[in-house]
Amino acid sequence: MAELGPLALVAAIAVAYASGVSRAWQRAGRGRLVRPRQVAFFSAGLVATLVALVGPLDVRAGTSLTAHMVQHVLLLSVAAPLLAIGEPAVALINALDDRTRARVAPWWRRVLRSQHGRGWAVWLGVTLAIQTAILFSWHMPALYDAAVRNAFLHGIEHLCFLSSAVAFWWVAAGSGWPSRRAAAVFAVFAGWFPPMGLGALMTMARTPWYRVYVVHTAAGALGDQQMAGVVMWAVGGLASVVAAAVLFGTWLVEIDRRYPPGEPVVVPPVEAMR
Repeated sequence: MAELGPLALVAAIAVAYASGVSRAWQRAGRGRLVRPRQVAFFSAGLVATLVALVGPLDVRAGTSLTAHMVQHVLLLSVAAPLLAIGEPAVALINALDDRTRARVAPWWRRVLRSQHGRGWAVWLGVTLAIQTAILFSWHMPALYDAAVRNAFLHGIEHLCFLSSAVAFWWVAAGSGWPSRRAAAVFAVFAGWFPPMGLGALMTMARTPWYRVYVVHTAAGALGDQQMAGVVMWAVGGLASVVAAAVLFGTWLVEIDRRYPPGEPVVVPPVEAMR
């Protein structure tokens, strides 16, 4: 029964996204506003979310901190970037009825304008700070234990992780300027350090942090916690490296597309990029 909530939410998002993409293509032409490959990325992100929240992994997470940490890594480092690349905001705005969309559109344009120039760096810093604050808050022992014991609170925890990570990745990976894409690669690495530090602390701890996972012996719970820490800083770090490499590759592709080989490169003045 606990799986029905995440399953229903993912299904609702999938239907809304598909409806928004369909309407966007009807208005602007197929492949415009949201590209087919972005639809594929978003679909893969939904699949990764389901793998994390529905099925054997979620059941195992109730008694294993390591399994629970695998859930977090899947949400933060796999599902979130895939969903963000899929242009969810554009699709979901187009899924709205005409009157509501007309009201939301001016607000959305202001959001996009606020990312011009130095505003993009501010957005990047704020979303990274929010993601880090959410990560550390939910890993405090009292709140973590409460989330494991309460299915609703557990769902809120995962929703906080996923939404904050999608926001960060949307800012980092959604920029059209190649120079921003290069800076985003460094931001992705910077975003990896907080979970790496938290994972290292869990690995080096001498006592179990979470009472809910002390089922048999404290030694067994400590071993589980140390393995969970390794998953967070090693596996999560590897996922971040792969994501940064993909981001770097898209940056190079974008440069080749804008400046084909053999053509002179005209660098726009700084004022034009703001």
